[in-house]
Amino acid sequence: MSVVTSFPQGTPVWIDLQSTDPVAACAFYSGLFGWDIPPALPEMGGYLLATLNGVPVTAIGPQPPMMDGAPATWTSYLAVDDIDAAIGAVPEAGGTVLLPPGEIANGARMSIITDPVGAVAGLWQQGSPSEGVRDEPGALSWIELLADNYESALPFYESVLGMGASQMVSGDPSYMLLNVGDHTVAGAGSLAEPGMPSHWRVYFEVADIEASRARASELGGTLLGDADSADGIGTWAVVSDPQGAVFSLMQPAPLAG
Repeated sequence: MSVVTSFPQGTPVWIDLQSTDPVAACAFYSGLFGWDIPPALPEMGGYLLATLNGVPVTAIGPQPPMMDGAPATWTSYLAVDDIDAAIGAVPEAGGTVLLPPGEIANGARMSIITDPVGAVAGLWQQGSPSEGVRDEPGALSWIELLADNYESALPFYESVLGMGASQMVSGDPSYMLLNVGDHTVAGAGSLAEPGMPSHWRVYFEVADIEASRARASELGGTLLGDADSADGIGTWAVVSDPQGAVFSLMQPAPLAG
């Protein structure tokens, strides 16, 4: 297991799920990924904290009033050094601030925005030091911006967060990589599912994708198409949970050597 403690600006730092039925969602994801989800703490505002091997991986909570009538949704949060400065840059770069910065647990501050193509994302300024899990089944593996005109949003993320963009050297030539310094932190590409709005997709690592797809179906999820794969990257598949939140499973390719 890889525990991450440093989150430079533009790096994915957190994800959470706003669900129409948080209790049922907890049962689904704990059954699929083995997360431990104890009862909600008062300071969590109704959100239930999920951990993997004792390290927080996500939180699952009710939909806020602004999302009434919307399907359950995963939200990706990108780290910022100064959330007030980042929020100040959002309108000029073509985005919209949906939720102004507010303080949450452990001194962190967060805000919700939309980018120029309508994808919702969170901005997150760290408070006290925190940990994240990567490279472990059940942990966040990848995030990507999906929109029919995703290219028009790339200058927004460069302006607000300093994220660079580069083209993949293999696989889909239209797929872009989003970079923080020398590190690739996310991707961007076109929507594959007709009628789906622009959004940030979250991927969770699994050890056996076919077993995980079968387990998701047993737990009441819906398989959205067949699994896809790419050499050197791995195999992935799109799933929706019983409340309609869409996410992907990712079985990474074996390490070379």
